[in-house]
Amino acid sequence: MKKKERALALIISIMFLVGVILPVYGTELDDKQRLLQDVNQQINQQRNKVTNAKKKEKTIMNQIQSIDRNIYSTDREIRKINDQVTYLNTNINVTERDIDELEKELAEQTDTMSKRLVFAYEEGSNVSYLEVLLSATDIQDFLTRYDYLTSIVDNDASMIEEIDRAKTELDVKKNELESQKNQMENLEEEQQGKKEDLKYNKEQKKEILDNVVKERKAYEQALNELEQASAELEVMIRNSQGAGSEKQLGTGVYTWPCPGHSTISSLFGMRYHPILKTRKMHTGIDISAPSGASIIAADAGTVFYSGWMSGYGQVIVINHGAQMSTLYAHQSTLLASKGASVTKGQIIGRVGSTGFSTGPHLHFEVRVNGSPVDPAGYVR
Repeated sequence: MKKKERALALIISIMFLVGVILPVYGTELDDKQRLLQDVNQQINQQRNKVTNAKKKEKTIMNQIQSIDRNIYSTDREIRKINDQVTYLNTNINVTERDIDELEKELAEQTDTMSKRLVFAYEEGSNVSYLEVLLSATDIQDFLTRYDYLTSIVDNDASMIEEIDRAKTELDVKKNELESQKNQMENLEEEQQGKKEDLKYNKEQKKEILDNVVKERKAYEQALNELEQASAELEVMIRNSQGAGSEKQLGTGVYTWPCPGHSTISSLFGMRYHPILKTRKMHTGIDISAPSGASIIAADAGTVFYSGWMSGYGQVIVINHGAQMSTLYAHQSTLLASKGASVTKGQIIGRVGSTGFSTGPHLHFEVRVNGSPVDPAGYVR
C-alpha cells in the first residue's frame, strides 16, 4: 500500500514539475524565435538598403557624363536655332526690300494714273469718247481717232490692273513679313530657354566639380577612375595593336594638335597635387584653348576609339601604326568616328571641357605600345 502511495506521489510530483517547467521553457523558446525573426528582418532591411543604394549609386564621372551630354545636346539645339534665325533674318530683309520696291512701284503707278485723270478732267471733262469720234472730218480721221481712243482705254485698263496687282502683292508680302516676324519671336523665346538650360547644366557641372575639389575622397575617387581609365586604355591599345610588328600608317612626324593655341598649362609627368598632398602622374600635356577651337590629327592613322571614356570625357584615340597612337581628350564635339581613316592635319573634333575638367582645354597624349610617353619628344 505504501509503495502505491509513493508511486502515486512521484507521478503527481513529475506532473507538477512538467506543468511548471514546460510553460517556462515554451515562453523562452517563443522569445528566442521572435528575436530571431527580428534579427532576420533587420538583416533583410539592411540588404534592401544596400541593394537600393547600389541601384541609385552614380559615380562622379557618370554624373558629369550625363551633364555633358545635356550640354552637348542643348548646345547643338541652340546652334540649330541660330541657323533658323539667320535664315529668317535673311528672308525678312528680302521681304522688306520687296515691300519697299512694291510700294515705290505702286506709288509711281498711282501717281501716273492721278495725272492722267487730272489731265482728262482739265482738258476734256465735258467731251465724251463718242463726241470725239463723231467730230471726225472723214473716215480716215474717224479710224485714227478710234485707234487713239482705244489705245487710251487699253492703257488705262492696263494701268488699273497693274495697280490692283501691286496692291495685292503688297498685301501678301506684308502678311508674309508679319508671319516671319512672329516666327522669329517664337524662335528667340525658344533660344532664350535653351540658353538658360545650358547655363543651368554648366552651373550644375561646376557645382559637382567644386564639391569634388572640396571633398578629398571624392576627388581621389575621380583621379583613381581617370588613372584606371588610362590603364584600361593601355591594355586596349596593346590588344588592338598586337605584339608583332605593325605597319606605320602616318609619317612618324607629329604636327601640333591644336593650331593657333600653343600655351601648355600642364606638362607631362609626375606633379604635386595640392589637395591630395601627393604626387600624381599626368599622362599627357594640357593645351589651353577656348571651347570650339579646332583639334587636328597629329599624324595620319585610323581612329581606334571615339566616344566617352570616364575622366577623359569625349575622347578620340588614333592608331598610327608601328605601335604608336595619340589621344585627344575633353572634346566638346567629336568629328571622326571609330574605324575612320584620318589624314595628318585633318580636323577631328572641337576643344571642350567634358569629363574630369574644370575648363576648356585639350589633353593630348602620345602612347608607345599603349604606354603614355612625353609628347614633347614627338611634337613641338
